[in-house]
Amino acid sequence: MSSILIVTFIIFASLDSVVPTDLQNPVKILENDIMYYKKTLLKQLPETLHKQGADVLGNIADDCKFDPDENLDVPQIIRRHGYPSESHVIESPDGYLLRVHRIPGNKDGQTGGQPVYLQHGLMGSSADFVLNGNNTLAFYLADNGYDVWLGNARGNIYSRGHKYLPISSPKYWNFSWHEIATEDLPTTLYHISNSTGKPGEIIYIGHSMGTTMSFVLASTLPEVAKNLKLIVSLAPTVFMKHLRSPLRYIAPFCNDVGWIIRNLGINELILPNRALEMISFECQLQFTQDICRNLLFVIGGFNKDEFNISMLPKVASHYPAGTSTKSVIHYGQEIRNNGNFQQFDYGPEGNIIQYGNITPPLYKLENIKTPFYLMYATNDVLTSYIDVERLAKQLTTLVGLYKVPSNTFGHANFIYGINTFNYVYQPLIKFLAAYREQTK
Repeated sequence: MSSILIVTFIIFASLDSVVPTDLQNPVKILENDIMYYKKTLLKQLPETLHKQGADVLGNIADDCKFDPDENLDVPQIIRRHGYPSESHVIESPDGYLLRVHRIPGNKDGQTGGQPVYLQHGLMGSSADFVLNGNNTLAFYLADNGYDVWLGNARGNIYSRGHKYLPISSPKYWNFSWHEIATEDLPTTLYHISNSTGKPGEIIYIGHSMGTTMSFVLASTLPEVAKNLKLIVSLAPTVFMKHLRSPLRYIAPFCNDVGWIIRNLGINELILPNRALEMISFECQLQFTQDICRNLLFVIGGFNKDEFNISMLPKVASHYPAGTSTKSVIHYGQEIRNNGNFQQFDYGPEGNIIQYGNITPPLYKLENIKTPFYLMYATNDVLTSYIDVERLAKQLTTLVGLYKVPSNTFGHANFIYGINTFNYVYQPLIKFLAAYREQTK
């Protein structure tokens, strides 16, 4: 006991002697003091006491580096960062219980004005928009006076409930991003409109699959899309002809039921080791196994210059958040069919039953009436800049096209990236402010 007390005294004596008066970064200062103590004072102690002191300091150093967001859910993360937090449960027409998170104001207690809806990508959740420290999109929007709503697609960790189907049922998982767009989104948007009393004023911001869903909604249900003032697409995932993502390896097998059952499962997407090794082969040629076992970086790409590697445990604790196998197969079908933006292919007989035709119909972009603003990157392996620029030419409601000014910025960096704030969020907020003034 006495030796422990001595170590404790020496630690704090050391801190008192070297800590500067300017405590702008107390964690960094504490880490520096620990290193000073290890290198100097510990050398003067007996061996047993030296080891005890080193163990204590090692634990303190680990605590300094630990990010509590790693173990918190989204409402807790929001509150931890000082923002008000709400959680809403919404029932879709086909019985899915969807959880939507909300940041209704800023840290100072001022209520947000214009509602903004954030929709995550494939296998993501609302956590995607709150994990990048204080520079997350959700917090930045709240700081700028917006009423922020964060969606969760059916089947992920926040929206796994159903009114009568167990999640073990194949019927529960019989959906792709088409059903999320045509069933979940209308219900969610109506709820936001009713809660805020601002129909037609919602700004929709989607990433990856969240952009796919917005194009499905706007092209198939334009009357519902009237609830939206503007749709912003981060890494617009629509046409998929020129993608370089390992997702293309699944495309040849997307109608092989036996292969799908063996390697992807028929319900929730859970990749066994052999399937993960197949699609992560290219990743493992360049990066560590920890990175290449995370589907976000396997499918969306990884660049060490754009990602703070210390965030990996936090990202891995929230991603993947769950989705259906059918959602991935739907993308695979598009890749196999020349990158077309099309509805799900049930095979000739199934298509006749579903659509009255042997082939699935294309989504009709010409039906879109809602304004779109596209943000894309040339190093995006999942959303090729060639496909995005083709999409932009076909949109009659395009109000802006923004290319990230970087040759290393990729798909995942729109939500997790060192330069995300400067390259994406600041220009986006600036555009939204200008657009609001133009459309008053």
